[in-house]
Amino acid sequence: MYLTSHLLEHVFREPYRHGFRKLRILSGYASSAFLYHILDTYPDIEIDLIIGMSKRDGINRWDHERYRQVMHENPRIQISYKTTHPPVHTKIYHWYNDARQDDTLTFVGSANFSWGGFRDQKELLVVANHDNIDEVFDLPDVISCTDPDVDQHINFHNIHYRRQTQTIVANPTNRTRTEPAHVAQPMNLQNLEYIDLSLLINENRIHEKAGLNWGQRPGREPNQAYIPVPTPFTMRENPTFFPPLEQTFTMLTDDGEQLMCVMAQANRKAIHTSESNSIMGRYFRNRLGVALGARVDVQDLLNYGRTSVRIYKMDDETYFMDFGVDSPVTEVW
Repeated sequence: MYLTSHLLEHVFREPYRHGFRKLRILSGYASSAFLYHILDTYPDIEIDLIIGMSKRDGINRWDHERYRQVMHENPRIQISYKTTHPPVHTKIYHWYNDARQDDTLTFVGSANFSWGGFRDQKELLVVANHDNIDEVFDLPDVISCTDPDVDQHINFHNIHYRRQTQTIVANPTNRTRTEPAHVAQPMNLQNLEYIDLSLLINENRIHEKAGLNWGQRPGREPNQAYIPVPTPFTMRENPTFFPPLEQTFTMLTDDGEQLMCVMAQANRKAIHTSESNSIMGRYFRNRLGVALGARVDVQDLLNYGRTSVRIYKMDDETYFMDFGVDSPVTEVW
């Protein structure tokens, strides 16, 4: 049977529910946001992922840093890049069980290991179990994303942005680099959808135990925070701007950070950092100059020079947040 809908359920939920835990993936493209979602949803999964188009098209630096982080934190995850031509455009998902060599389940088709492949585009997969599966994954010239020489083999695309008065390279591993190895066409933010989200209730009030002060209550980690989103926006005005509830996405920021986020709470009225809500709170406290764990006051935002964030939608799983106090960001690439 051709699988054309509910691919997440067919490829991940059902095999996991039936006891499979080990998964080999060969995918032309992938995204760290989707990987984080899968790891959050299936905590006992073991993944060996090879990204096949990495040599030809490169890897986003923010994805690469997340892959490295996952591998350092989770020994059950292996992520590798194809380092030579020809590139590999294959998409195959192979579940297996070490205890029983004949206990396998394999899906082949067009869906990349990304939200584009499993949510945002019309893709097709089919169950196809054959004995020579090891030949498919026995690729020459692959390198782990944690290999110290990986930068010599793969072109990593850094996030650049231009304010009206300056150009900035946001590179988390090499802050002094001024020229990218690959220059993409600048994305004019004025042509993108965006929303301005206030961090205040009104001009002179801030949430006492919500928003940036969500953790300021007994029994909570005091740095916990979220960005409030008006319910009318998510429910009526632009319901497709943000992803569905609890589906991980990447939030790039104007100071070069990458936050893994989810839409949370009723009617998607809050943006949380998916790994821990305290990450969001620490991020804003650091930018505002507020001590970690302390309450954020209205005056802290006024002193900083900004009481709202502007969030642009770059694609269905990547957003850009401008919280700068200088001239606005006009282009991203």
